[in-house]
Amino acid sequence: MATGFKWVTMVLIVLSVSQCADSLTRPSFIEFVDNGYSGITVAIHNRVSEDQALIDRIKYMFTEASKYLYQATQKRAYFRNVTILIPKTWASSPEYELPGGLTFDSADVIVAPPNPRWAPLQYTKQYEGCGRQGVHIHFMDAFLTDTNTETFYGPLGRILVHEWGHLRWGLFDEYPDAVGDPDYYQEYYFSQVTQQYEGVTCSYDYVGRPLIFLPESFSYRDCAGSPNIGYEDGCIFFVLSGQSDVTSSIMFRTSLDPIINFCNDTEERDKQHNPHAPNKHNRLCNSKSNWEVILDHDDFAGGSNPPRNISEEDLVPTFTVVQHKDIRVVLLLDTSGSMDSHNKFTKMTSSAYNYLSSIVLDGSFVGIIEFNSNANILQTLVEVNGTEARLGLTAALPPKAEGWTAIGQGLLKAIEVLSDHEDGTQGGIILLVSDGEETHRPFVADVMGDVIASGVIVDTLAFGQQASVLLPDISKATGGKTFFYSNEPGSNTLYEAFAATMERGDVIDSDKRVQLLGTSWSLEADETRTGGVFMDSTVGRKTEFSFSWTEKDNPSIEVTLQRPNGTIIDSSYDGFGEEPNFKTIIVKIEGQAEEGLWDYTVLSRHEQEVAIAVSSYPASDDVDPIIVTSELSGSITAFEQGEPLVAYAEVRQGFKPMINANVTATIERPGSFEPIRLELLDNGAGADITKNDGVYSRSFTEFTGIGYYGIRIDVNNNGGEAIILESNPYSKARPIVPLDKIYDLPEIGGIRIPLPGAPPAEPTGTPAPAFSRGTSGGSSRVDAVPPGFAPGADLFPPGDVLDLRVKETSFQDKTVALVWTAPGDDLDNGAASRYEVIRAESVPAWQSDPTPESHLILNSSHVLEGDPSAPQEFGSREELLVLVPVPKGASVVSYTFVLRAFDDAGNPSGFSNAAQAVLREYVPQPPTTKPPPATTPPPATRPPQPAGTTPHQPEGLSWQIALIVIGSVAAVLVLIVVGIAAFKFSKSKDKNVKQSYDGEVGKGDVRGTYNPTFA
Repeated sequence: MATGFKWVTMVLIVLSVSQCADSLTRPSFIEFVDNGYSGITVAIHNRVSEDQALIDRIKYMFTEASKYLYQATQKRAYFRNVTILIPKTWASSPEYELPGGLTFDSADVIVAPPNPRWAPLQYTKQYEGCGRQGVHIHFMDAFLTDTNTETFYGPLGRILVHEWGHLRWGLFDEYPDAVGDPDYYQEYYFSQVTQQYEGVTCSYDYVGRPLIFLPESFSYRDCAGSPNIGYEDGCIFFVLSGQSDVTSSIMFRTSLDPIINFCNDTEERDKQHNPHAPNKHNRLCNSKSNWEVILDHDDFAGGSNPPRNISEEDLVPTFTVVQHKDIRVVLLLDTSGSMDSHNKFTKMTSSAYNYLSSIVLDGSFVGIIEFNSNANILQTLVEVNGTEARLGLTAALPPKAEGWTAIGQGLLKAIEVLSDHEDGTQGGIILLVSDGEETHRPFVADVMGDVIASGVIVDTLAFGQQASVLLPDISKATGGKTFFYSNEPGSNTLYEAFAATMERGDVIDSDKRVQLLGTSWSLEADETRTGGVFMDSTVGRKTEFSFSWTEKDNPSIEVTLQRPNGTIIDSSYDGFGEEPNFKTIIVKIEGQAEEGLWDYTVLSRHEQEVAIAVSSYPASDDVDPIIVTSELSGSITAFEQGEPLVAYAEVRQGFKPMINANVTATIERPGSFEPIRLELLDNGAGADITKNDGVYSRSFTEFTGIGYYGIRIDVNNNGGEAIILESNPYSKARPIVPLDKIYDLPEIGGIRIPLPGAPPAEPTGTPAPAFSRGTSGGSSRVDAVPPGFAPGADLFPPGDVLDLRVKETSFQDKTVALVWTAPGDDLDNGAASRYEVIRAESVPAWQSDPTPESHLILNSSHVLEGDPSAPQEFGSREELLVLVPVPKGASVVSYTFVLRAFDDAGNPSGFSNAAQAVLREYVPQPPTTKPPPATTPPPATRPPQPAGTTPHQPEGLSWQIALIVIGSVAAVLVLIVVGIAAFKFSKSKDKNVKQSYDGEVGKGDVRGTYNPTFA
């Protein structure tokens, strides 16, 4: 084939893919054209009860969100159309259309049972960092339909726009987050600009009140301390409902009426970004404002989608309701001559036989097509409704491999077969298995327009490194999955690629197959080998052990199983089935498989490969199985641009995250190189952005060249350490509610809204049972390498440290203890060679001049404990105790620390997040006796204002403030004298701090009869 023609082919494919591409291997069909977002999918889980009111609320939410988004983006964006995918468990309607390639798993917004880590609130699942698209927004159905939601958390449209900031633009929360960012949770920080303690907010001028929650009496009192000296431990900044001087930020609060903007780098105080506040957004986004991150996104970069006037009528999105019907699959099998080598044809037909005889769900429709020099229909769509249909399909499998490779013609034939079904091609699934580049017309580029227009989903499996480079693009363009089978020992992705087609079409949870194990062995003649797999209590129905071999003797292997009670299963067992024509043994366990370790033993009569797969189904309809899902950072990895491959695996039972599991990724590489094993971590460091959310991540950097990189994920319970989260210890966002109503908080979906400021707790749950899971993590292809590349070259620097924090400080000892997670020599791998630790006078000083030489670079004279010259392995906890100067007469001292790591080649990481250290001579202590009720309401606090400004007060508060001021003059004078004597405070200028009271409560202690038990 001519090089020029190949180039045209690739260009056409890329153009077609760009319509629905995102950064992960999961598909997304969102398009942003002429300021309007189209192709947004909202999917309702099949365990959510049928409720037309829920659909109405979804429409209401998006309609209100569209107007709010248009305002918040300064006339740059709105929601144009939305598709709502309802489950098959709901009654069908002639108004419902077919969903095409849309599935629950690929939806942008899901309505589903709650994740207990966040319930009852919404959240956005984010795997990647700042500016990168998230996975999906998760709403609990009761959250959308309960009227209490908008009463206590604000309008649904505003809530959606907040979550859209997470999902689309990769923004993070700007409020103190005890769940999503527990190690960095703080309510107040010392402003090195104003030299006072301020609440963690964005923008600056929120009116709040320092309160502390008393768990023993379920009450509140005012915190000991002041803006000058700080507050006692556990004090929260209680944002009051009356605000008039702020219009931002949407990533901080949306429930307050004035909030209509994202924080911005502007001189306008009401929406000015606070880059110094220690929140998750500043930490992960290098203190960039929301607006800066948004404008850097592809949606708006380079002036794309500039502001334009759109009528209110046109801001209302259109809605389409769709519903899955029958699962329709066409197997598109490569039978070209190259498939006859290295046992590829045998392995493909063995896997297809296993799929047709055991995995295909009753009620599904399956057809079979082979392609070589031409494409031939071997079986039109037939409904699988019993043994006879399954036998007919297996008999239609191709008998031999010969000829060339006509992928494009095969795709057209598959569409033809699907079009004969009454539902047409929309949502039909094509599994394309191929081992080589296309050789015959029509080429893929010629037919991709027809493929996309047909609405089919194309899953692709690249059978070996010589498979077409276009396969990932075909999957991406149609919302399909990409698999890679290396044809090497240890891999069994071929089996999984077939099985994955039965996970589409809104299959109910009890019908979802769970892969427990997938592997392959290379055995010598007369070799016997034993393996094992744990059967846990969440699975056990319809359990199958599948074995296939490659040599011609039938059978060429002997298989025995041993139950956990020691009973042996052999060829005399009723569920033991041999199929010599397809070189397969399938053992179907009758009834419920026992919990515990199942051993399997294989005796091979020849030198050959043996593929092994173990699968099961949920133990019962009301038991959620432990499942593992995985994503990669992209189906194409731009290694030549310095991009790593990142693997993500989520472990959960139903929607309950599992933490502390042992998760490993095995990466198969091009060339004669051994696979690499990496432990994926859920530690909030490196590639992992959120600790203890059940998502495990790691960067891979040991590339060996151009080709496919296949990933296998294996998970177990880590010797009993794994925990399934079952409680909601703390809600990540607070309701905005008057203090005198705080004890009237209701339930949403059976979960009581927690009290603001209740102390955050460590995640709790139940120990995970002993279990085994093994699944394909997908594949990614490298199409180019850096100039002069050779395997083993040190091309990646250490990873950026984004979790630097101050563990503790000592005013008396003049010390600061710093902690962080060690990066690797190459991003997340190995150990760096040294650290450079920098001390700046303040966060603003560092941000205005991020040059190490402009500040103090620590040396050995500054370090009391720890060694910056000896970094540990990635993932280890690093600690450093350093000396700092404390000026004479000072009562509060603050410094900022930043660091970076260097590898042995001298490559530096980026600078870490800036961590502020505050040393206080005195930390206010709680009163030893209960303070008497206040005769006047305690004042709220307001952040310092720029000189010469007069902040507005909440409406109706002027006379209260006047009384407070008049009645407090004498008290203030007394407090100043006492404060100087007792605490040795130095004189300081008035920072123009204003106090206000919004009339919400009239006691120093706020009390009630709250019962904290969650339903």
